[in-house]
Amino acid sequence: MSTASARTVGTDRPLVDEERAVLRWLLTHGTRDNAVYLRQLDAARVVGHCGCGCASVDVAVDGRRAPEGRMIVLAQFQWCTREGHSCVAIVFEQGGLLAGLDLWSLDGRTVPSELPPIDALVPMDAPG
Repeated sequence: MSTASARTVGTDRPLVDEERAVLRWLLTHGTRDNAVYLRQLDAARVVGHCGCGCASVDVAVDGRRAPEGRMIVLAQFQWCTREGHSCVAIVFEQGGLLAGLDLWSLDGRTVPSELPPIDALVPMDAPG
């Protein structure tokens, strides 16, 4: 999901604890130095969610939305749902601002409507 997505449903609410925990874990375990985005996470609010029913969210930091443009992946992990479907979790930034969490199905057989359990997340290059 991106801030320019036609399927984004606008909202304004705090991150729930589980969203914050997943974002923090992804940023901490990504392959980049995400210290600046970890600091931004404390001031992040949900400003949009995906209309498809997945648990993807767009965020704003201190009321500032990320500008439209290129999405930079900060961390990318996969997990297997309880039903056995392969899914991906990506946290991204745009214009130097933490911008969102994208969740989608790798096998195309499910909509990840729940956040991944942190203990199920593995790097994208991990053997399946």
